Amino acid sequence: MPVLRQITTCTAPSTIVVERRTRARDRPVDYRLEVCHRHRWLANSWTGRRGPEGAGGRCGTVTDYRPFAAIVQSHADLWLKALTTNGPEDHDGDLAAALRAGFEWLTTYREPTGVAMALEHAARVAEATAAGTLQPAEGQVQVLAVLSLAETLDASSRGA
Repeated sequence: MPVLRQITTCTAPSTIVVERRTRARDRPVDYRLEVCHRHRWLANSWTGRRGPEGAGGRCGTVTDYRPFAAIVQSHADLWLKALTTNGPEDHDGDLAAALRAGFEWLTTYREPTGVAMALEHAARVAEATAAGTLQPAEGQVQVLAVLSLAETLDASSRGA
């Protein structure tokens, strides 16, 4: 099931598409990122075939077909670590601990924001999933939805 991420709040139509293809039977595409000319610098962090083919969607839209762990790693590598200095690898792979540490870092150095509160919520969902309160698939969907929201809120606060 693809996950929709929005990494900008720009409403301009996309002019550049980065699409990473895979040879996996169950998914021919890992992800598809669309950005406008003004935000083309965001595409530099994403590897794949780059061009205007299929452009015209909304700037900042990422349709992500990868497995849960790969999407979480993408969030950590491209956004979470830069924002909070924490990623799952800093907590022995414990996603909930990384999200909780990110929340604590943000609220220690700034006033609580929607981004911080979303990270705290994602941490609680990840903890409930690990404890068996939520089924793994349901917990993963909720974590990814909250991380996508947090990333969009952060982009909005930075004017991206």
